[in-house]
Amino acid sequence: MATATRTRPSAGEAGFVARGGSSTQDTSRFLDRWLKVWIALLVVVTLVVVVYLVAITNSLASINGNLAIADNAVSGAGGDTKTLPDQVQGINASLAAIDPALKPIPEQADRIISNLTDIDNKLNVTDGSLKDTSSSLTGTSGQLVDTAGILTRVLGNANTIRDTLFAANEANGSCGGGNACAPNQLGVQNIHQRVDNANRILTPAEADARNILAGLGIVNQNLLAICSTGTVGLLAGPC
Repeated sequence: MATATRTRPSAGEAGFVARGGSSTQDTSRFLDRWLKVWIALLVVVTLVVVVYLVAITNSLASINGNLAIADNAVSGAGGDTKTLPDQVQGINASLAAIDPALKPIPEQADRIISNLTDIDNKLNVTDGSLKDTSSSLTGTSGQLVDTAGILTRVLGNANTIRDTLFAANEANGSCGGGNACAPNQLGVQNIHQRVDNANRILTPAEADARNILAGLGIVNQNLLAICSTGTVGLLAGPC
């Protein structure tokens, strides 16, 4: 009858089995640690992103409010500047009407100077003639006749200049106090009234423009604040 013999593992084989089981446990623990580390990193990154998104949302909300203020200011300025072209066109029309009346003045002044020069020359001749009265009374009489004719022409030119200046100075009624000037109110005396009417419209427009500029300064500060944050700086580069 045969008997079964049980063989015991040698010392080397027992050590191999023990080391194999320990290696499996170490690998499992290593993977478990790495998984926990990655989960922690993901949580930290998520929190940082949430914080930056909240900050960016608040900045965008502030910018939206400032843009609403700027929009209201621009709308107000647009309402005040609608009549500017008509006012400027009226001023230009007034100046254009004055210009033809003033253009002949230099030419007439040149003629006056020329006539006065002639008078001066004639008077010099007359003065020389009067020094020798006994021999030049006939010549003096002729020179006086010529002088009288020149003075008559000068007087006529002076009257023409006076009439032109009176026409240019004609007020044709007052149009001040914010009232629009009529087309026939083109006199020189109405220039300051037309300028005053234009200033009544330009002054509110200037105030609105200053408000817009202040609003844009606030928007620029908010944009610089957003640009200087870490996340935007990394994505878009230096401001």
